[in-house]
Amino acid sequence: MTTCQHPGSEDDTPVIPDSVAAAIHARPTLSAADGRADHSRFVQRIRRRYAGELACLPPGPPTRASMHQALTVLRDRGLPVPSALRVLRQLVMERLVVLDCEQQAPLADITRAVTELAEIALDEACTLAFAELDDLHGAPLVPAQADGPEPPPSLAGHPRQETQRPADTGLPARRAQLWVIGMGKLGARELNVSSDIDLIYVYDHEGETAGNAQGRNRISNHEYFAKAVRHIHQTVGDTTEHGQVFRVDLALRPNGNSGPPAVSLGALEEYFLVQGREWERFAWLKSRVIAPAACIADGSASALRGPVLPFVFRRYLDYNVFGSLRTLHRQIRDHAAKRAAGHPGRANDVKLSRGGIREIEFTVQLLQVVRGGQFPELRTRPTLDALQRLCKAGLMPAETAEALTRAYIFLRRVEHRIQYLDDQQTHLIPTRDDDLAWIAASMGYP
Repeated sequence: MTTCQHPGSEDDTPVIPDSVAAAIHARPTLSAADGRADHSRFVQRIRRRYAGELACLPPGPPTRASMHQALTVLRDRGLPVPSALRVLRQLVMERLVVLDCEQQAPLADITRAVTELAEIALDEACTLAFAELDDLHGAPLVPAQADGPEPPPSLAGHPRQETQRPADTGLPARRAQLWVIGMGKLGARELNVSSDIDLIYVYDHEGETAGNAQGRNRISNHEYFAKAVRHIHQTVGDTTEHGQVFRVDLALRPNGNSGPPAVSLGALEEYFLVQGREWERFAWLKSRVIAPAACIADGSASALRGPVLPFVFRRYLDYNVFGSLRTLHRQIRDHAAKRAAGHPGRANDVKLSRGGIREIEFTVQLLQVVRGGQFPELRTRPTLDALQRLCKAGLMPAETAEALTRAYIFLRRVEHRIQYLDDQQTHLIPTRDDDLAWIAASMGYP
C-alpha cells in the first residue's frame, strides 16, 4: 500500500483501506426511489430533446467502452464528432442522475464516468485538430539532431517560440507531441457533473512542421500547437444547439491568461525555476496527462514528470507554503463573504463556505505538499486516497481522516444534486422548498 502516483503521470490507482472503501462505496438505504430523477429539470429537458437518442448509450453505468460505443452509434446517425460528443454528454448525464438519485451509485462511479467522458472528448478533439492541421501545414517535427531534452528558452516578454528550419542531415525526424494536462478534479479523476475542466497544453519540443502535400505552409511547432489548442477548444468548449461538452478554463497555464496557449516542455521547466509561485505547486499536485491516449499508451507523456516532481515536492521539510496558502485561503473566504453580503442564500455554499469542500481539499493538499518530499507515498491525486495515506503515514489521526472522508463524500453528493437540478455550475444550496425536499429524499433522508 505504498505505491505512489507522480504528478504529470497517468498512473492513479488509489490505495484505500477496506474499511474506508466501504464508507466511500456505501449505498444508503432508499425506498420508493423509482422516478426520483424526474424532479431534475435538467433530466426533463434531456428526455424531451433526446428521446430518440437515449437508447444509444448501453444499459448500466457509463463506462469508457459504452461511451465509445454510443459515440460510434451517434456518428453512424450522421452527427459530426463535435455534435456527437455534445449529445453523448446529455445521455451520460441523464444516466448518472438516475444511477445516483434512484440507485444510490457510489460517488466514485459518478466522478469516474464524468472524468472518462472528458478524456474521450479531448482525445477525439486532438484527433480532429491534428488531422486538419496536418493537411494544412504537415506534421510538427523534432529534427533528429535536436531530439532529446530541450534547453529551456527565455520567457521574458513571452516571445513567440520559433526555430529556424535545420539543415537536412538525412536523419529521420519524429513527430512532436502535444500533451493535454488535466488539472484539479480532472487530473484527480474527481470531476463533478457540471464542472468546467482546467487544462494546460505542453508540447515536448520546438521545431517546424513538414509542410503540406506541396511542401508549403510550414510553421513553427509553437504556432502549430497554438492552432491545435484553439481547435480543441472549439470541439469541446463551444456552445452549439446541443450545448457544450465541457467549459474549458486555461487560467492555470504558465503566466495565466496572458501566457501562450501552449508551451514547450523546456519553457515549462524554465517557468517553474524562475517564476513558479507557491500556489501553483498545489495546482500541479493533481496534474495528469489525459490526452491524446496514444501518448499515454506509449509512455512518452511520462517526460512531464521531470520538471513537475521537483517543483511540487521539495526534498526538505517545506514550511514556506503555509504563508501563501494562508493568503489564498483568506482570499477565497473573503470572496465567499462578499458574494454572500446582502444575499443570505449565498452563505450556504457547499464548496466555499467555512468547513466546505474546498477547506477539506486545502487541508489535505497542504500536508501533501509540505511532507510529500519526505513521504513519496503521499504523492497521489484523489482527495479521499490522500486522506488515507496521510493517516497511514502517521500525519493525521485515524478518526480525523475518517471524519473528513465522510464529510467530503456527503458534501460532494450534495454538490451533485444541486447541479442535477438545472445543470448549472453552482454550489449554493437552493432556497425552493421542493428542491430542498428532493435533495434530502434523493440522499436517503425522509
